[in-house]
Amino acid sequence: MTIRTAIRRTTTLALFSSVFLGSLAGTGVAAPASASASVPQCKGEFKHAVSNVTFARMPNGRLTWSFKLTAAARSNLGSLVNVSMPQAFVSGYEINPPYGPHTRASTYDFHSSIKGYQRKGSRWKGRNFTIKTNDEISFFWLIKSISHPRSGAYRAITCKVPSA
Repeated sequence: MTIRTAIRRTTTLALFSSVFLGSLAGTGVAAPASASASVPQCKGEFKHAVSNVTFARMPNGRLTWSFKLTAAARSNLGSLVNVSMPQAFVSGYEINPPYGPHTRASTYDFHSSIKGYQRKGSRWKGRNFTIKTNDEISFFWLIKSISHPRSGAYRAITCKVPSA
């Protein structure tokens, strides 16, 4: 992990944790404790108090995910929520997030996928990239309660893209 990546993650998490009111907030960042620690593969289920996220890599190279709020989160957030992804990274580069805001029932499966992406910044303007095996991705989901406007949570996961 580069220093730039660690600083961006720390800044993002500090920002998220300072903005939310309510009793439920959390992160599931699987960031390594040291440079030699390994980052888990983006495959299978990542369980957490806020949401359970399941990743799968398709034969065509696309990485899919299924984001489902837990019963505890639904209880705190109410029946209607807005889920967005304000920030995402691929191998230390901030990218245009691959998930737009969705207002749905809190029982909804907030699912999507990524294969191609664009890095943020004028240096990368007009260039398209494709995820590759072992790219390290970081996704930051923001959950705002519509039912209880003073409640919200966040979820963050960092993992490596598995082989297709």
